[in-house]
Amino acid sequence: MSGTDIVAEIRSQYGREERQAGELYGDVFAAFESAGFPAYVETRGGLAVCAIAPDGTRFVVASEAALPWDRDALDGWHLSHVAEDEPSTPWRCTVYDTVVATLDYEEAIDVANLVSAARAHLGVCPKSAMA
Repeated sequence: MSGTDIVAEIRSQYGREERQAGELYGDVFAAFESAGFPAYVETRGGLAVCAIAPDGTRFVVASEAALPWDRDALDGWHLSHVAEDEPSTPWRCTVYDTVVATLDYEEAIDVANLVSAARAHLGVCPKSAMA
């Protein structure tokens, strides 16, 4: 099953909360999807946006912990690369983290930087079939 098919199945099961999160973080969805990474909302354990890489691995977008439901409370992005969308994934790479960085706020929340980091990481990650 392709990443697009997987995401379509996940989205078909969205409830009100997932639809609301999709609207709130629509710019994150759009950025990943325009780069060829189908994206979806994950609410188990807190709010995150997940995107499927061409090799089937996942990128998980969060903040200091889960994404805030109030976008004004967003401190920055934490982007992880994981084997699968499960809490006990066998490996996890931290790809990009502006939560702990001392960047300008506008730079810290720039969505384009997330996608650029994801693309660059796939090319060098030893866990990725894209490296």
